[in-house]
Amino acid sequence: KYGMEFSSIDEAFAFYNQYARESRFSARINSSKKNKMTNEVVWKTFVCFKEGHTDDQRNKQAKGDQRTRERTRGEVRTGCKSKISLVKKQTGSAWVVTNFTEGHNHPLSTPSKVHLLRSHRNVSAAKKTLTQRFSEANVPTWQQMRLLEIEYGGPEQVGCTERDIRNFEKELRDEQKGIDAETLIKLFASEKEKKPAFFF
Repeated sequence: KYGMEFSSIDEAFAFYNQYARESRFSARINSSKKNKMTNEVVWKTFVCFKEGHTDDQRNKQAKGDQRTRERTRGEVRTGCKSKISLVKKQTGSAWVVTNFTEGHNHPLSTPSKVHLLRSHRNVSAAKKTLTQRFSEANVPTWQQMRLLEIEYGGPEQVGCTERDIRNFEKELRDEQKGIDAETLIKLFASEKEKKPAFFF
């Protein structure tokens, strides 16, 4: 509601995102404004993920094409106006709600699919550690997901999708690139110190 206060912008987004989950839509951070004198962010807006239009949709609208709902990267933008705006108080670190628009111009997700929406998916630190161990043991990603579903009591309780796990595994592989080669060179260098005849 108007006038609600939050101790930080992160706390405000966490609250709005939880509201979005219970209302069955996905939220995202949209825009902000800075104080020109201090360069400090003093205004922030969170919106429904379907706010705005993609470039393809704008082009079609400009050409008079009525099919404005283009699927881009698995998401559909519908120009939804649902949002919340907050302003930072002049003193202290608190943020205050100054605008709240509730209505949506699109169907909301079903309760069984809410956990698949982007802002409600997260690979937690605990899951990352577990995934790293599974990967080292060569456990396939789809089996990792089955194990997580059993551990957390169903797919809607896991908090992420198989694609999220695959993306994290890719990040791990990217981080490891070059490390194995460096380790091998260090091993060879130490061998050469022990045995001057050792050549590599």
